[in-house]
Amino acid sequence: MSLAKIKYRNLREPNIMKQIRQSACALALMTVVTLPALAESVDVRVIGTITPAACTPTLSGGGTIDYGAINPNTLSATDYTVLPEKSVELTISCTAPARVAITPVNGRPSTVAGATEAASGWAKTPVPLLSLTGAGVAGLGLSDGEKIGGYAMKVTNLRADGATADVIKSLRTSGDSNWQADGNVSGFFRNVGTVPFKITAAAPGTLAARAFKNLSGTLVVQAYLNKTSELNVANAVNLDGLTTIELVYL
Repeated sequence: MSLAKIKYRNLREPNIMKQIRQSACALALMTVVTLPALAESVDVRVIGTITPAACTPTLSGGGTIDYGAINPNTLSATDYTVLPEKSVELTISCTAPARVAITPVNGRPSTVAGATEAASGWAKTPVPLLSLTGAGVAGLGLSDGEKIGGYAMKVTNLRADGATADVIKSLRTSGDSNWQADGNVSGFFRNVGTVPFKITAAAPGTLAARAFKNLSGTLVVQAYLNKTSELNVANAVNLDGLTTIELVYL
């Protein structure tokens, strides 16, 4: 049973695709509204992005956290069942030194068990995960319309070009001047609650995002399962968590 298939998306490409999608939507609207008339002009747009480096992220094991076969008799009917921590190795390789952050996007919105998701797509966990009460969690999908559970993630053991680095975080929508210390002890993608963060590497004891060619760390995941009183375990239940990790060029 797979927990989390974690994919990547480079933010430079979605910016271009977003512009393309916007153009396509506008064209479709114009077609509907002005179909009886003949157009006298048309626009040509030339777009793109110039960046000093291109970065490629990878996860060991194909980015799959697999909890295997879980015996339903080990689950509680009245409480959430917390599963063990699991991890994969995260690396980001760039063609030249670059300042890059990563940020998560929940691919299974409205599926967190026992919690109400914010507009960001994240919820506050109903049980302690990764040694933190109230960690931000994403959902594990649905089974027969019932919520399966949720999971939290963090990044630890961060190294930039071979040197130990601190994890620093900032609100996903903020600029490049609001970094906060987070440290390799927690390294959460988001704070206690539901506000999404972006994280990157800094020299130890500093709050300045540093440039690197190669970044490595450990992505740690811990999941919990819904109460069996709220989840039909008479049939197979497939854990189906999905988080897309985006690169943000700073």
